[in-house]
Amino acid sequence: MKRLLSLIMTAIMCLCMLMALTGCSEPPNNYVGWNGNYQDSFLHDDKNLFSDTQRQELDEMIQQKAKELEMNILIYVNGTYRSDYETKDFCDCTYEAFFQPDTDGLMYYLDLSSKVPAYDYISTSGKAILLYEENRESIFSHMDLYLPSSGSSYESDQIYDAVVEFLNQLSVYANNGNTSHYYHDESKGTYIYYKGDKLYVTTRKPLILLLPIWFASAIIGLVTALITFLISKRHYTFKAKTNPSVYLSKDAVNFTQKSDNHIRTYQTRHRISSSSSGGGGHRSGGGGGHHSSGSHGGGGHHR
Repeated sequence: MKRLLSLIMTAIMCLCMLMALTGCSEPPNNYVGWNGNYQDSFLHDDKNLFSDTQRQELDEMIQQKAKELEMNILIYVNGTYRSDYETKDFCDCTYEAFFQPDTDGLMYYLDLSSKVPAYDYISTSGKAILLYEENRESIFSHMDLYLPSSGSSYESDQIYDAVVEFLNQLSVYANNGNTSHYYHDESKGTYIYYKGDKLYVTTRKPLILLLPIWFASAIIGLVTALITFLISKRHYTFKAKTNPSVYLSKDAVNFTQKSDNHIRTYQTRHRISSSSSGGGGHRSGGGGGHHSSGSHGGGGHHR
């Protein structure tokens, strides 16, 4: 029983040490945050739909919303045909071109290219991933009430009102507290989550994903220890140690003399010749640029 308890305590101690090491150590972090420049947020009118006055008004509302939510906002009114796959890549790269990777913010891609069905898209970055990932489809469904269906006609005032409503939806879901606990960007192999009050964009899994692994490991270790103990107890009979002196008779063993003599002694010497040769190695690296984009959430919606 003592051996079993010892194995159990060892397993528990190892589990506690693993939890302490993974929970307390600082994970690598790619998160950049928000630089505070709300004036950088804007509307891009690829369709040339709005007048100068309308664009100025929308820019001011977007910048006010960026200041309120403390994140970058780009609303892109699209007039160019793109496939669904091209749209995702375009949105992620366009956001990074204006605001840098792994910053706080989003891009709303409003498809007015006459594509049927139209494909709107929201690309999120940084804290916007956790704010809107679980609410993205609700936002799209709400926006369908304001946007024209695919192939139908529309006026600039209708799209103007839709942009204003989208900004309102950002505040609604930023303030309702229904945020994601974490997000896994499988394409980059990164996890986005809060640890305390600090946001991480990192390759290390959050604790909520490590807990099941810890408990499964502990259970497997305890079961293995129990099986090992039961097998050992069944196949072996443990007896008390026997004093080896009972097998010897004091009269039968006599030491009469001790000696430590060298019969012959040899001493051989060898000359060790040494030679040194010097040489240097050089590592050469190839040149060239490598584009590494940040982590993104988001998704599209057919309208």
